[in-house]
Amino acid sequence: MRKFLSFLTLALALLALFFTFATFFFSFKPTHPIMKLEKGWTVTYRNQQYLNTNLEHMSTQVGATFSRGDVVYLNQTSPLVDIRCDFPYLAFKTRYCYYEIFLDEELISSTVPASSSNKEFIGVGYNFIPLPDNYVGKRLTIRLYVTENSTRADIITPLIGDFDDIYRDMIHSMIYPFTIGLFMMMFGEVFLIISLLFYIRSAGVTTQILCSVLNIVLGCWILTAFDVTDFVLPPNINTTLEFCTMYLITPLIYAIVFDLHRRWENKILIVMGLSTLAFSLTFMFLHFLNVVHINHFQYPYYFISTAGMIILVAYDYMDLKSKSHNSSRLILMIGITFMAVSLFGYIIAAVLHQYIGFASTPIISAIMPTGVMFFVFMQLLNYFVYMTHSFAQKKEYAALTKIAYIDNLTGLPNRVSCDERLDVFNKSDKNFCLLSLDLNGLKEVNDNAGHPAGDKLLKSFADTLKAVIGDLGVCTRIGGDEFLVLIEKTTPMELDKRLVKLDQELLELDKKVPDVNHSVSYGYAFREEVEDGDTHSVFMLADQRMYDYKRAHYANMMKR
Repeated sequence: MRKFLSFLTLALALLALFFTFATFFFSFKPTHPIMKLEKGWTVTYRNQQYLNTNLEHMSTQVGATFSRGDVVYLNQTSPLVDIRCDFPYLAFKTRYCYYEIFLDEELISSTVPASSSNKEFIGVGYNFIPLPDNYVGKRLTIRLYVTENSTRADIITPLIGDFDDIYRDMIHSMIYPFTIGLFMMMFGEVFLIISLLFYIRSAGVTTQILCSVLNIVLGCWILTAFDVTDFVLPPNINTTLEFCTMYLITPLIYAIVFDLHRRWENKILIVMGLSTLAFSLTFMFLHFLNVVHINHFQYPYYFISTAGMIILVAYDYMDLKSKSHNSSRLILMIGITFMAVSLFGYIIAAVLHQYIGFASTPIISAIMPTGVMFFVFMQLLNYFVYMTHSFAQKKEYAALTKIAYIDNLTGLPNRVSCDERLDVFNKSDKNFCLLSLDLNGLKEVNDNAGHPAGDKLLKSFADTLKAVIGDLGVCTRIGGDEFLVLIEKTTPMELDKRLVKLDQELLELDKKVPDVNHSVSYGYAFREEVEDGDTHSVFMLADQRMYDYKRAHYANMMKR
């Protein structure tokens, strides 16, 4: 628990640092005045005039939406004043409209195409129009040509000011979604790379890969939906990217929920997930073919997403009632549900577009990015749990491996490990040497001094053997008092020197522990000495020489 809190604290600290840096970098103090033109407009729409109109509440007068082919005239009754800046710009947001900008009936900017039958997708976004030097004292007129049905009638307040001031003012007003969106994309990319690296070496990280992709999609959607990318992307590309990423969110959530519940009966989930993906891809395909623009499919998508919310809540209920709780699954499901509920605010704002603008409503613009960040923290928690579990498994595997291949008493490779190494020697055509060793008098030590003394003898001999001969080959314990050294390359002269040194070291041990006789019988053989050349034949020859040595050793002791 303490490690998790430390991990979560670090994540929150990094996010706070990132947010503080972004806030400081985009801290806003305009060097020139910014003129907001929200009031004092005369609106001409469908041969009717609306005087002294506030553009952001224009829908209360002209209706909630415009239709394709409508032309809206916006005339500012007051002349423009001097804002005293070097680069005066007009900034205003349009929704699926061409526009023409006039100063005292003089056209200064236009996006209206030459052909009226043009079906180009316009999109939603900010437009930045440089004003001529003689703009002071002139009246501004904006003429909008609506290209899509059900276009919202509310218009974001036009601004006049220095371009740099307007740019910083807009970024500062959307600093929270900007920070979250950018963080989500960076977080998703980093975790996608990490997950793919884990996927190459192990299984069970498909969910992390899907979550990483969803993070990138969510980050891209937030940046486009909250107008952050309006400064670098044209409105048509920005809006296309917004809807494409939005349409991918629900299929990705279905995919994650399915991956978390693979062992369940998921027919409804599969059908809904594949259907939503098919619908989303169809929407995009028809849009890119310029048959039907992508924004016209948003209401069917909202209906599908709402159905997905119900299914998601049903799976949450089943997870909580399940007897076999899966901590990783519960963590991610809580994160996904919280994120989905927060994004439901977008659907509400889109359906009630006459009354709510999600990008300009502080509560909604705060709730949605916060819900997305909660999903990130749940992923971090899940990743922490996954890594802890993975570390425990590796530790357990290492312990089992040690039991399987290492002799617990001496720390040398055991018989299983020795057999595997001998098999490698068999497959090779190179010469090798096997040194067979057998402790003298281990049974007497066990009988007279007890098994702890015998174990101590075995351990001290193994340490001495490894110290003297370990650099020549691999020392193994293959039985109670039997040892075998596997040597790839040596000479009889070098090996004899080492064996003499081994005897000397054992005599030194005799002096330190006089009650125990430290002696060993040994024999060695090379591959080239036997006709068959296999490890069994070499070992038999080495073992025979060891027993000859042992018999001679005990014969000597009898004479004494």
